[in-house]
Amino acid sequence: MPARALIVGGFAAGARFVAPAWRGAWAAMILAGAAIGAFLDAAAWGAGPAWLAAWLALALLTATVAQGALYRLALAPRPDPSKSPPMSAGPGGLQWGRVETRLLAVWLLSAVFLFILGLLVFVALLACAYAVASAGAGFVAADPATWAPAVDERGRWVLGLAGTLGAAALIWASLRLRLAPAASIAGPRVRVLSAWPLTRGLAAPILAATLLIALPPAALLAVLALLSEAKGSPMIIDGAINFAKGMAVAGLCLPMNAGLMTYLFERADAAAP
Repeated sequence: MPARALIVGGFAAGARFVAPAWRGAWAAMILAGAAIGAFLDAAAWGAGPAWLAAWLALALLTATVAQGALYRLALAPRPDPSKSPPMSAGPGGLQWGRVETRLLAVWLLSAVFLFILGLLVFVALLACAYAVASAGAGFVAADPATWAPAVDERGRWVLGLAGTLGAAALIWASLRLRLAPAASIAGPRVRVLSAWPLTRGLAAPILAATLLIALPPAALLAVLALLSEAKGSPMIIDGAINFAKGMAVAGLCLPMNAGLMTYLFERADAAAP
């Protein structure tokens, strides 16, 4: 399928999925939105690192529950019950089962892979920086204080290009893993690197579709951010605005993303040899 058709079809699939998501996973999305809003409240009101970490962990946990409920709904017609996790969900999508456990495993394994890749990129950038500095005037290998001043204008351009390429490599790798959650839920096992072939040639369409699908939540968040900057707002108003921000993420961004990823996965899986 042409990339343009994938992008347009993916956006339409994500938009269409919002209504059924609210019918089947309303409780899970409200819980996730409230947890995200509470984390934003804690950050805005100067909570300590321990409290921030606790609220962040709660937000991630409830977001996992919401994502599990959403993927259950999106993939419900597809899986073979004998090979895949059950697609039935609790009331309002509130449930922790094999789907949520697989999602958590996918995210953790993906984070480990990207962290290792990021370390390799960082080491390569350090090597590049050393090579650029060593070619400059005043460089003394035994004196690290001379390294940065030895980088001239051309060297800074080289380092900027190397940094851009490194960031592009990390973004490309993360795009190649975007179908891992749907593949892990629709299939008999957790798939991370084994889902990599599904996105062959699809990195650019996935990026474009993801950016397109993010526009409605981003517009809503921008409006809420403007409201939150109003001077003299009572604390209860700030709390309501942060809750609305959490609901923009949990109630709009998450279901649109699940609908998009399911749409792309089904077409990529059907085209796989």
